[in-house]
Amino acid sequence: MLTKDELTKTSPLYDANLAEWNYNQMAYDGGETFVNDALVKEARESDNNWAERKARGICFNYAKSIVNIYSFYLNEQHPVRDLGGLQDDELFNMFEEDCDQYGTNFEQFIIEAQKLSSVAGAVGILVDKPVTNKKNLTREAAKADKIYPYCSAYTLPNIINWEVTRDPVSGKLVLSSLTLREPDNSYLVWTRARWERYSINTDAKAKKDEQVVLDDSGKNPLGIIPFLWLQNIRSISRPHIGVSDITEISRITASIIRDISCGDEVIKYAGFPMLRKPQRSTGDTSADVSGVTAVLEFDPEQGDGGKPDWLEAPTKEPMDAITNWINTKIAEIFQAAHLSGVHAHETSSNVRSGVSMRYEFQQLSRVLAAKSTNMNEAELRIIEFFILWQGLPFLMKDIIVSRPNDFSVDDLSMTLENLDIASASVNSLTFQKELQKTIVRKTVSDATTSLLNTMYEEIDENTTELPKKDTANTFSKKDEFRQDLGYNRANKKPED
Repeated sequence: MLTKDELTKTSPLYDANLAEWNYNQMAYDGGETFVNDALVKEARESDNNWAERKARGICFNYAKSIVNIYSFYLNEQHPVRDLGGLQDDELFNMFEEDCDQYGTNFEQFIIEAQKLSSVAGAVGILVDKPVTNKKNLTREAAKADKIYPYCSAYTLPNIINWEVTRDPVSGKLVLSSLTLREPDNSYLVWTRARWERYSINTDAKAKKDEQVVLDDSGKNPLGIIPFLWLQNIRSISRPHIGVSDITEISRITASIIRDISCGDEVIKYAGFPMLRKPQRSTGDTSADVSGVTAVLEFDPEQGDGGKPDWLEAPTKEPMDAITNWINTKIAEIFQAAHLSGVHAHETSSNVRSGVSMRYEFQQLSRVLAAKSTNMNEAELRIIEFFILWQGLPFLMKDIIVSRPNDFSVDDLSMTLENLDIASASVNSLTFQKELQKTIVRKTVSDATTSLLNTMYEEIDENTTELPKKDTANTFSKKDEFRQDLGYNRANKKPED
């Protein structure tokens, strides 16, 4: 039985990074909460104007846009799974259809979990099994009642404490204790031997202190804690918690919100000409006849200077300055996310050099490849926990999960052309078969895993080499493409 202080104790990493996690999540969610946090009341601003400015505030949510762009590239192609003996397991098929007891497909769960990790740096996934009163539960009874291991995702602010120790047998660092805060504010505590669920109750009528209540507990039959961190980008200095994609982007987005608000004020107060008219005499209650513009009064006894006129409203220069400054910040957002090549391709009519485009795409591909590798490892770890709960550890040796590490950051047609060139250049049947599998993955993106496996088997069974192709015309097209990217055809050097 834990005390309240023991239960709510937090990890030093948690304490050091909680503010950043919450801020990044607020930026990703956007909306009124983030707008109100980003805007700042000016020293001489009235309360009424401050309230109106907050009400008019808007957010161009680049934090969410960057996360969604990464997710698009990562999941454009289906992962390749060879599940071995687990392929036809009925309980695992149930798990694939509903892996979290909320009706979420397993592949979609991994996609959404990766997006969460992109926001904070990592997301925790617990693979638990429902507690049942049935003793000696058979597989047939489990199938009938749909009792199988399931996943629960935890954002980093809800993983409040953990400890890692070195396993005496393997010598590896393993998770030895874990405290999770549940959505209902209860606490789930895991060790390698047990699990316990606590709640904190307050007796308001008796005015007693908060009391820790042990709601449920049980043995951990696995001997390990079935929990993993799906990290976005790994970091030696930030173990487990990884690196967020939007730490800097969220702050630039907040800055853009303030710039937009300033521009809105310029339009509100200077975007229309202002009418000056004589002051009314005392007791004059006649109505002003004017449009939706500001009205300034003056003393009619000023002679020629007291005639009604229109004041100029010079808004072009400040608005252009604000717009240019916002565009600079947007460009920096895409630069920070290694997406400046994609952004420039969409926003600029100028042709970028081949070296510049290639560099940007290489940087993006490296980031995506690292994310893809982490997704593969997390998926394999989840499957491993599933089969451990089922008492089938021997199945793990035959299971393979992989995602393509080539992403369509440039034109798919060029990728296929490059594959065609490679096929004609390498005299290897095995090489040709692997290229054919790559083409299948790229062109039949909506194929199921079973359909992909069928096509792979048909490719492997084919023992006929492909006919040799005339590569002369193919390489000519390649040169044209290189020229479009800024290459000089004569000397094959990048143009400045």
